[in-house]
Amino acid sequence: MNIEQKTNSSTSTDIAAMQCYAQPNICLYNADNKDVMSELQDNSVDVILTDPPYLYLKNQKLEREFDEQLFFNECKRILKQDGFIVLFGRGTSFYRWNTILDELGFNFKEEIIWQKQPTSPAMAIGRIHETISIFSKGEGVINRIRVPFFEKYKHEPEKILEVVKRISTTFGNRDTFRQLKQYYENGKLEYYSSHNGHGVSLSADNMKTVNRTVQFARGLEEGITEQTIIKETRDHYNTFHPTQKPVRLLERLLALVVPKDKPREQITVLDPFGGSFSTMEAVYNMGMKGISCEIDEEYFEAGKKRIENLPPIQTKLFD
Repeated sequence: MNIEQKTNSSTSTDIAAMQCYAQPNICLYNADNKDVMSELQDNSVDVILTDPPYLYLKNQKLEREFDEQLFFNECKRILKQDGFIVLFGRGTSFYRWNTILDELGFNFKEEIIWQKQPTSPAMAIGRIHETISIFSKGEGVINRIRVPFFEKYKHEPEKILEVVKRISTTFGNRDTFRQLKQYYENGKLEYYSSHNGHGVSLSADNMKTVNRTVQFARGLEEGITEQTIIKETRDHYNTFHPTQKPVRLLERLLALVVPKDKPREQITVLDPFGGSFSTMEAVYNMGMKGISCEIDEEYFEAGKKRIENLPPIQTKLFD
């Protein structure tokens, strides 16, 4: 793995000594991210996907304060033009980070909600989500990604039942049957104008639609377009970090923002707050290059072992 670093700094040798190639294309550092990021070349990273300390948890060693302005300045410097930063967060700090990115000239692209299991039942209100912001340094375009139907609705059996019922009624409607037959024979979708219940056309973005049964059939065949609420559960039995994220969630987020016109092996993803290195596992699974830092030695060693023990990749996801 050839990660370009600055060579004119007095700390270059020290940083190089800290790195660990846990896999051929995954480079890990047991170091403060400000030291590692200062050594990376300008415009050298395609995507930054990270989960900084939210700074509201009490008595947690992972809640380390950091120089926010310096951090986001460095993010802007090392990101390539039209590259993306994907940021988990919650509470006051998260809204402050969004403001900093806006003031630095980043363009807000999307907000994703990760729906997860409820937190402790002892809490006054169950927290079942985290928020994710997507910003671009420039005019980056979010990819249109389709998620396999049964993966998308694995937590919603009622949705699967609705699709089965809808398609089972096709033979009672000749026009729907014709459109469904047309789709299966040549992949053609028949669009028509959409109106509300009062016969008034909807907004320009929603003027054209497709027969709902045909949409369901297409979803079964081609997958469902990714949505702004992503349901992925944590594997509590195999986690060693309090804020460890599901790898599949991170894969789905990366699929939205990695360059589509660039070979995967040439794409570099940075996670400056590595934690358990879940982002690096997602990067590995998708056949890309990854750089990550974790300042805590205990978490670093556990995460390093995790990445070193990953099995060989059989197929790349979202190709």
